[in-house]
Amino acid sequence: MLEGGVSGVITASLYQPLSTNDKKKVSSIIRTTKRFFNQIGIVFVVYMCVVAFCYPLFTKTSQSYWYVVALTFVLGSNLLVQYFISLSYRLLLKADRKVYVESIVQLIVVVLNLVLVLITIKIYRDILVVKLVSAIVFLIQPIAFATYVNKNYHLDRHAPIDNTSIKQRWDGFGQNLAFFIHSNTDIVVLTIFKNLTSVSVYSIYNMIVMALKNLVISISSAISPSIGNVLAKGEKDKINEAFELYEFGLYYVATIMFSCCLVLILPFVKVYTTNITDANYLQPVFAVLLVLAEFVYCIRDPYVAVAYASGKFRETSKYAIIEALINIVISVILVRSLGLAGIAIGTLIAMVYRMIAHVIYLQKNILFRSLKHFVKKMLVFTFSGSCVVLLARFLKVDRCINIGQWLVNAVIVGIGSVLVITLISSIFLKVLLRN
Repeated sequence: MLEGGVSGVITASLYQPLSTNDKKKVSSIIRTTKRFFNQIGIVFVVYMCVVAFCYPLFTKTSQSYWYVVALTFVLGSNLLVQYFISLSYRLLLKADRKVYVESIVQLIVVVLNLVLVLITIKIYRDILVVKLVSAIVFLIQPIAFATYVNKNYHLDRHAPIDNTSIKQRWDGFGQNLAFFIHSNTDIVVLTIFKNLTSVSVYSIYNMIVMALKNLVISISSAISPSIGNVLAKGEKDKINEAFELYEFGLYYVATIMFSCCLVLILPFVKVYTTNITDANYLQPVFAVLLVLAEFVYCIRDPYVAVAYASGKFRETSKYAIIEALINIVISVILVRSLGLAGIAIGTLIAMVYRMIAHVIYLQKNILFRSLKHFVKKMLVFTFSGSCVVLLARFLKVDRCINIGQWLVNAVIVGIGSVLVITLISSIFLKVLLRN
């Protein structure tokens, strides 16, 4: 919340100078960004100190006061280092379409951390020591990013501060706050109006769809800087061509993953909750609605990403706010009578609204293309995803009694969905595929 959504604003402001190789402007933006994040870092230090010294006073634990204080500082150190050193450099790499650098560094650090943590646990069975080792390992990330950027970009450390690069930070903050409220509405409403049993059921299904959503969005995040680069160059013909491929790719990947999820989520939950009798974990209506809601979230990402890449934070912030309000109002109205399904309906309607709002905004203000492109893809991929689900039901591969059988079925469904969706989409969208 402290970051306030300013990362997207800064990334968008970097596209233009990077496309024209304006090193002076890039240096100015990065220096401004570093100063902004340093200010956030100072606020975070104050917050961390308050938590570290006050939290142990109100918590009963077998550990000493200073042990808990030390553990708090160790846990917060990684985030603190990100604000003071690496976050501005990571935004630069993302805007310059070098996400692979970040991915390689993160992969190395994660593997190294896993190995060292396992060794540490064998020697010292102490959570403070383990977390300290992990924190030291993760220091490699900011050092690696800083080294790479300094070697390849030759930034001017004395470039003038340019506050215009973050002038839309409050609009970014508004969108970030609205997203935070929207993302946490379900849990809060369930906690207030239902009970912890409902929250437990919700959490299991949410865990599954969040994993899929994060995977799809990570793919989208890797592509969106390329779209931003094309937008910055103002090449109108290439903008629509690039967006068509971006849109098609996200629809294709999301449809495969979420059609598989529709087939496999209930069997997985059934196996996962075997011998657990504290609640009815099999909620088919809720499962379908939640999967559809997160599918909509994924396929709308290209429209939101292009608006952000164009720097239209102020113009589109109202859509994020209205989305959050729709989710809250509908969820509160329906949760008493429909329970989990009511929550999912509120989420789905809110996400559909924002998707349509962004599609129309792009059509009128950025891409200037006919809405038939959107409608055509929606119909084609909705139909192909439905075919996967119906075929799976017909072949009865959505039934299993243990995790081994579920894994076999998952492989069958995965291969089948790729074949079916590829065949149908290639037939109806052959012109796009040829391009």
